[in-house]
Amino acid sequence: MGDVSLHDLADDSFFDVAICGGGLAGLTLALQLRRNLPELRVLVAERTRRPLPDAAHKVGESSVELGSSYFESLGLREYLRDEHLFKFGLRFFPGGGTLPLHQRCEIGPANEPVVPSYQLDRGKLENDLRDRIVLAGATLVEGAKVGRIDLGPGDTPHRVELGEAGTLREIRCRWVIDASGRAALLRKRQKLTRGSRHVANAGWFRVKGKVDITRFVPDSEREWHAASWAPHRWRSTNHLMGPGYWAWVIPLSTGNTSIGLVGHDSHIPFDVVRNLDNTMAWMREHEPVLANALEHHEVLDFCCLKNYSHNVARAWSPERWAMVGEAGAFADPLYSPGSDFIAFANVFTEEMIRRDLAGEDLTIRARELSSLYRSLIGNCIELYAHAAPVYGHPSALLAKVYWDNFTYWSYPCQLFLQGLYRLTGAEFEQLQPIGMRYGQLGNWMQSVFTAWAELAPEPTRAGFKGMPSYPSVLIDAHLALRNRWDAKETVDAMRMRLAQAEEIFGELLLRALDAVGPEQVDTFMERVGAARWDVQIDDERLAAVETIGLERRRTLRPLARDVERSLGRPARRVDEVTLRRVLGPLVTKGIRPADGEESALDPGGRS
Repeated sequence: MGDVSLHDLADDSFFDVAICGGGLAGLTLALQLRRNLPELRVLVAERTRRPLPDAAHKVGESSVELGSSYFESLGLREYLRDEHLFKFGLRFFPGGGTLPLHQRCEIGPANEPVVPSYQLDRGKLENDLRDRIVLAGATLVEGAKVGRIDLGPGDTPHRVELGEAGTLREIRCRWVIDASGRAALLRKRQKLTRGSRHVANAGWFRVKGKVDITRFVPDSEREWHAASWAPHRWRSTNHLMGPGYWAWVIPLSTGNTSIGLVGHDSHIPFDVVRNLDNTMAWMREHEPVLANALEHHEVLDFCCLKNYSHNVARAWSPERWAMVGEAGAFADPLYSPGSDFIAFANVFTEEMIRRDLAGEDLTIRARELSSLYRSLIGNCIELYAHAAPVYGHPSALLAKVYWDNFTYWSYPCQLFLQGLYRLTGAEFEQLQPIGMRYGQLGNWMQSVFTAWAELAPEPTRAGFKGMPSYPSVLIDAHLALRNRWDAKETVDAMRMRLAQAEEIFGELLLRALDAVGPEQVDTFMERVGAARWDVQIDDERLAAVETIGLERRRTLRPLARDVERSLGRPARRVDEVTLRRVLGPLVTKGIRPADGEESALDPGGRS
């Protein structure tokens, strides 16, 4: 039917799929379904009309590898490359904002990422996606507000009421998809919202023109400007960070810039971001370099969110309904996971619809996908829940970015890219212990970073930390995103990476213990709850703690050397005897290296 008005839509019209909401999640789902299941009659109802302004005030301009791969799978690769910006990775400046930028630690890539991601102008993207879904054969009704949703029992069609300026239409559909964003029509109605241990607030706005962080630093600082990556810094998602907060600077293809302030409620109560004046006043005090740069730019809009993080009990039902985007769950803007979870939710929804078309019972599949999605969101939330002290701590943040990148590329990315979510029954169940262990290690690791930052505060120091750097297990995990494996190969790769994660866990734990020093190691171990951990550190690794030079190079395993190359050498403040005492039962003899470690990290035995 194409682009129609509500007046043109016949009452009691039938659609196979009705998508309530035409934001990024709903539009990409419509395009996906029309590409992959062209026999479906798909309706998208959206209350706003085109044209949306460029730099529309929606969070989610920055994408990362998983979400970007999903967008490309919809036939958008050339469009994204021509109409939006290649992203130069994530870049972090921790330590607080009163120092000039060049005197702060810089964490980020020095080279163009091999697997691309994009900076997205959401207004332009959603305008263009509306055109694309119409061309693809979906029915788009703009200016239509979704009212009552009556879920039909059994095979009875659902009924959805649409309204505009006194005109009401009721359409019937086999599947109803809630893509209504924070209105969350189904989640709230079904009482499926689940809380989050992460309590945070955000305010953001767009300014006219390009805000280039390179210009925050005077030309006289030649070393800072001479770096090979200096001309590309502005294309990164740049994070200016301090205890409990971070501010973002994201370039948009239209030449404008997105600015945001995000913080834990303990550090950035909602009143700080309630309006533009409050947000700018806070920035002038805590991030004056950024605030001063923004004085020269016209503000185009402003939006804010209070306590934005939430999970969902279930988002797919055998009764033929689903939730996608923020209508389901949302974790946090850091690391830009929003488009990732749109990707997961949309492919899970297609998976359900495919099985329904095949006449299969949906009960088990709905339970499996809801459980998987809830666990992915829950593990993601843990990355942020207690990270407030880490944002202001250069060394702990560097280690956190290393770990978070490695586990992201090794598990959720491969889960999505290789299509393992399509497995069901016994095949699906084999994924559960892998995912649970990644999540368990990750939760323990986040407590290590938090305790490290709290017990061993450190000032920021000028200097660049490449992330990832070569040779590195991070590079290996990143490059593996280009591989195409079958289910067995993917599960084997996940298990190999999980074994590496176990060893990396030990390396980062030793680094944190060294940082807090011998006087605080017992306090540290108690604070992180190490007595409850099921992890092992090789006896031989502890014997290498005090080695130096060639002896250290020969003694350390390749993966341990990899961590030192990426994060720098520890100060070696805590001796072997103390470490053996505090680690106690975690120390075990004869742990073999992770599968593939020697070939991946140490070809030819070279360091």
